[in-house]
Amino acid sequence: MGEDSRSSVWEKAAANVQVLDGTCEKKREYEQMQYMNRAPRAALASILSSWLYFGYSFKCLLDAQAGGLSGKALGVAWLSYALQLGRAVPPGTGHLLALSAMGKAKRQKLLRLTGDVCPSVDVFVTYCGEDVDVLLDTVRAAAVLDYPQDRYRVIVLDDSVSINVETAVGKLRAQSEFKRIYYSMRGIKPKTHTKAGNLNHGLKYVLGLPGGASDVVAVLDVDMIPSQHWLRASVPHLLVNSKVALASPPQRHYNIPNGEPLGQTMDILFDVVEPFKNATNSAWCCGSGFVVRRNALDVIGGVPEESLNEDILTSFFLTAAGWQIVYVHEDVQWGLVSNTIKSHLKREKRSCAGIVSTAAGLWNPQARNMTTEEKFGALSPVVAYSLSVTIDAAAMVILPLLLLSGAPLVVCSDSQLRILSILSLVRFSAAFSYNFLATKAANYHFSLSGISSISGIWAIPYQFLTLVRFAISILTGGGVPLFTPTGSNVDVHSARPIAERVKIALWDDGFIIHVIIIGSLLVGIRASFAVAFDTVNLQEVWLRLFTRAGWPEIFLIWSTFITECCIPLSYTFNPPKPVARSRLLERDPVSRLAYPTREAKDQRRIRPSQTAAVVKICYCIGACASTLYIV
Repeated sequence: MGEDSRSSVWEKAAANVQVLDGTCEKKREYEQMQYMNRAPRAALASILSSWLYFGYSFKCLLDAQAGGLSGKALGVAWLSYALQLGRAVPPGTGHLLALSAMGKAKRQKLLRLTGDVCPSVDVFVTYCGEDVDVLLDTVRAAAVLDYPQDRYRVIVLDDSVSINVETAVGKLRAQSEFKRIYYSMRGIKPKTHTKAGNLNHGLKYVLGLPGGASDVVAVLDVDMIPSQHWLRASVPHLLVNSKVALASPPQRHYNIPNGEPLGQTMDILFDVVEPFKNATNSAWCCGSGFVVRRNALDVIGGVPEESLNEDILTSFFLTAAGWQIVYVHEDVQWGLVSNTIKSHLKREKRSCAGIVSTAAGLWNPQARNMTTEEKFGALSPVVAYSLSVTIDAAAMVILPLLLLSGAPLVVCSDSQLRILSILSLVRFSAAFSYNFLATKAANYHFSLSGISSISGIWAIPYQFLTLVRFAISILTGGGVPLFTPTGSNVDVHSARPIAERVKIALWDDGFIIHVIIIGSLLVGIRASFAVAFDTVNLQEVWLRLFTRAGWPEIFLIWSTFITECCIPLSYTFNPPKPVARSRLLERDPVSRLAYPTREAKDQRRIRPSQTAAVVKICYCIGACASTLYIV
């Protein structure tokens, strides 16, 4: 198709774009935006209250040092201060992001492309050794979209070098309704950057198909079943704004167990972070379900292969080339989370290395066009994530030692303690307000007690070891560490005897470290109680306890660590019972087309318990209030 004809199609298609403005959608948008617009104000209050709290704590330490405090007691107090300050940094970065969106938060308009005049689309489905039945369900759904059949085709990109996949796709293509399906593999066993290399192979492969490359490239992960209106909901965002190169929807999942103990939903990313980033024109590609202009990818030399998180690096390079990215806050694809904690950990470690490896992309020739501000924006999440993991890992070691020391973790006079308690309560209240508003925006899909971490804190030891491994590999010239795909989600351990499951969990999966963390914290807390009750004066008992394990900032850290470290242990003894995938899908017996059931897609069923959060909130308020009365 010539350029003039292609431009004509885009112009005509743009004229057929409609804005969805149903009553239900307007109500949902209004309610969510109310919370999103209030959250930056709460973020500002949290930042200011943190400055006041840590500033006054610093003054108290200097006064205590000038008053003669020295030796072990002084060292413990300073280390406690550093620990609290370090733990405040990761949430602070999230508050700054929210603050940058103050007055700008908006929900991307939901659009629909009507009519039969549409840009041509190449739909890439990436595969690398997963369950073939999962792949076929995605391919079938992608092949019968509500989109003109002569304007798109589906290409299965196989990186597994599996004759079974080629045969299965060939049988599917033999059916008349699936004629638009193609199959290709690189012919080599990829060792790293699997998805980026696979996609770049697809970009070259379609050049040899009839008609050559399409106008738009759309990408689906192997497990992501698209809704029939996926392309009609995503492509119009490229049509209404010539500067938009990529439109990306959130990833949703249909097999998440009730209560979701492992934190796999990533709702904070899709329902809080991305909307805030979209408001400041800095949205990222979410990895699956996105559509992107083919010519924009050609401008940046294809999908960057320097990072395991090729989606984020692609976002950086497109922005550097002058393009825009929009986040489409509409559920149009549904995939699978891991049914085993081991496969989930593999994803966590790969994601960890991927986030850090995005920094390597700044040495790509395409990064030369990035401004200093854009490079800072690319590096800041890498630095923030690395700091968050490192600080939490250090806190898991340092906090038990501080508690075991028996020395006060907060040193100040009685009058200063009253002020410090008030400042702590104000800081906690501001942080809670932000967490509450952000949680409401995400429809209560994660805990009120803290949303600074996309994944659970229980995974911090594994993420930290991955960071160390990554750093060693880079410093020794080994390049980016290799990661294999997650593979099957079948749980092969849950049916084993409990004794065998415990052995595998503690030693093979490394959960013994969680037992050590919990045990050391409990011993440290006991030490604080022993010091506190070494007197008969009840007021003195409370003050001793309050300035050690009972200090709200310290209490929140150790209580969070204990509850989080219990998650993998609880998973070992009482793993959630996965529901057979066949029961989560509505399948047509003739065409074999399958879509998640309404019940499987109902996100309300995965809301975690807020009991622990409520207990922490009540303690912090009660402890600070009682101290004001006692002192």
